[in-house]
Amino acid sequence: MNRRYTTILALAVIATLSLGCARSNARAETVRTAGDSIHDASITMRIKTTYLFNGHLNPFRINVDTRDGVVTLRGTVPSDIHRDLAGSIAKNADGVTEVDNELSVEPGKAGDGPDEADKSFGQSVRDATTSASIKMTLALQRGVKASHIAVHTDRGTVTLTGEVDSQAERQLAGRIARETEGVTNVENQLDVRN
Repeated sequence: MNRRYTTILALAVIATLSLGCARSNARAETVRTAGDSIHDASITMRIKTTYLFNGHLNPFRINVDTRDGVVTLRGTVPSDIHRDLAGSIAKNADGVTEVDNELSVEPGKAGDGPDEADKSFGQSVRDATTSASIKMTLALQRGVKASHIAVHTDRGTVTLTGEVDSQAERQLAGRIARETEGVTNVENQLDVRN
């Protein structure tokens, strides 16, 4: 009887400790500091800047998102070579732990159409700066999970995509974007989780 009681007690202690560890790990995964968000935003901007100065890639057709050092690439490129080049650049950026290359290959959609050709280098730099400013402000703002929000700027029009926890967080992100210097319009496409 004593041995059975000891075994049951030992199993209960192990189960309690395991549950505590699982809760601790879950909390560690959901708690992100402003430093984490800033680090991810800086990785994203380094990659986007490299794409901007690369003569073979159209940075306006490639969306870069970083979370905990894992970079996700989305958008379209004209060939597998361009897809591999974009992935290789991202992998070699400082701080990147992994690259999820989801770029689609669509020949004929190189992104060098009239809209992109009309965009000057200066405008490209202004748009990249605007996106970086918004990402930085979001990362430092309480009540906003910047790592869940993608920011894209094209000729002063900012598009926000991703998921947020509440309507208030969605509105706050939109207000931050609108109040950023150089922004002429905001398309708030953020989804609110149910």
